[in-house]
Amino acid sequence: IIMRFLVYTCSFILLFTIIMGCINTKSNSMVDNAKIHKISDNMVLGAYAADLPCADCEAIATVLTLKGDGMYKLEYNYVGKSVESFVKTGNWDLNKNELLLEGLDYKYKVEKDQLRQLDLSGKEISGELGERYVLRSMAD
Repeated sequence: IIMRFLVYTCSFILLFTIIMGCINTKSNSMVDNAKIHKISDNMVLGAYAADLPCADCEAIATVLTLKGDGMYKLEYNYVGKSVESFVKTGNWDLNKNELLLEGLDYKYKVEKDQLRQLDLSGKEISGELGERYVLRSMAD
C-alpha cells in the first residue's frame, strides 16, 4: 500500500509539473508573438489605393497617403459620375492595429500591405462587397 501511494504521488507530481510547464510555455509564446507582430507607425507609411463600391457610380477611386509627420491625404473620385477629385487631409493615429483618420467617422484595420475599411461601428465589412473595401499598398 505504501509503495502504491508513492507511485501515485510521484505520478501526480510529474503530471502536475508537465502541465504547469506547458501552460507557462504557452503564455510565454503569446507574449513573444505579441512583441513580434506589433504594428508600428513606420510600417503603415505610404500610399494605398482601391476602387471602393459606389451606389450611383462605377466606383470611388480612392488613394490614401500616410505621411511620416502624422498627416494623411485622402483623394477620391466618383468614377463615371464626375471628373472632379475630392481631397481630405488631417492627422492620423495608430491604435494597436486600427488606423484612425481625423475628420472621418470610420477606421481602417491595418493588415500586411493593406488597409481594410471598417464600418461605422468598427466592424469588418462582410458580404459579397467586403473585399472591395480593402486599400492595397501602392509600394508593390
